[in-house]
Amino acid sequence: MNRNKTVAVAMSGGVDSSVAAALLLKEGYKVIGVTMRLWVDENAGFVTGYNQTPELDAARVAAILGIRHYVFDFRDYFKKTIVDYFVGEYQAGRTPNPCVCCNRKLKFGALFDEALKVGADFIATGHYAKIMEDDEGFRRISIARSRAKDQSYVLYHLGQEILLHTIFPLGDYDKEQVRQMAKEFQLPVFAKKDSQEICFIPDNDHHRFLNALTKEEKGPIVNASGKLLGWHRGISHYTIGQRKGLGIASSQPLFIIKIDAGRNTIVLGTASEAARNEMLVKDVTFSNGRLLEQIIPAQVKIRYNAKPVRATITPTDKQGEVMVLFSCPQRGIAPGQSAVFYQGDFCIGGGVIV
Repeated sequence: MNRNKTVAVAMSGGVDSSVAAALLLKEGYKVIGVTMRLWVDENAGFVTGYNQTPELDAARVAAILGIRHYVFDFRDYFKKTIVDYFVGEYQAGRTPNPCVCCNRKLKFGALFDEALKVGADFIATGHYAKIMEDDEGFRRISIARSRAKDQSYVLYHLGQEILLHTIFPLGDYDKEQVRQMAKEFQLPVFAKKDSQEICFIPDNDHHRFLNALTKEEKGPIVNASGKLLGWHRGISHYTIGQRKGLGIASSQPLFIIKIDAGRNTIVLGTASEAARNEMLVKDVTFSNGRLLEQIIPAQVKIRYNAKPVRATITPTDKQGEVMVLFSCPQRGIAPGQSAVFYQGDFCIGGGVIV
């Protein structure tokens, strides 16, 4: 049955997407490889041509597997859509989430569209996640078998149209199994390290990167009453909820509770001042495509590595906006980060923290 279906695998040149392609071939699909050529900061002290390495590795794997391989040049689009967003969010005192933005607009946006143009019926990636049907027949992102590698958080925005044409071959495997399969498939990327945190900054120093573009300035650190406590190095070095690395002597732990970009000021507070019972979330989408019309229970993650917390989600008067009320106070609720909603193993949707 799979022999008549073509899957375009988003190949980054890494072990996960390479094994995803091999597994789909083994299952009988017609497989093609598609790779995005992305904008990369060339001031990071690396050799020119760094950004060609992923596509060369992907091409090598495609040749071994005997599949066609396409490279799509998204450098300009990536710069305008992801990099400029990343810089703008930090300038506004928010904490961006470029991986979520890239998945939404690049992998399952521009790349998805290009894959369909070259004859694909489905797109597949090396994400550790599953797609399952709920009791109403809606497709949902579901937590991967390996919870340590689960990437459902960055996929919360996928709707029914995309989910009907998406495959996640690695949802039932852990990383060691994937590396072992890469060896068995004789793929040369089996020992390749996992991708870095920010793909377009090769040295992973986003402070250097931002300072080169925005010329960050030092500014005051104050308490909730406005008393001067010290000076910060530039607001990109800090995030809401941060406790360490503040350089402030205090008789009790202090946390960042506000980043005021307009005044270039960091505000600190005590543990009780940093705790929040609720948060406002905008640009909310649910994978079933429905608008929220009543209060629902959920488990909510406020960042990628956070543990889900029991909460209730209430629609506001504004479409696409909800209020989340936590079962216990939370620290580190950072504007700009994604809030992602779960019910059991299903990722049902999410949005951007206001």
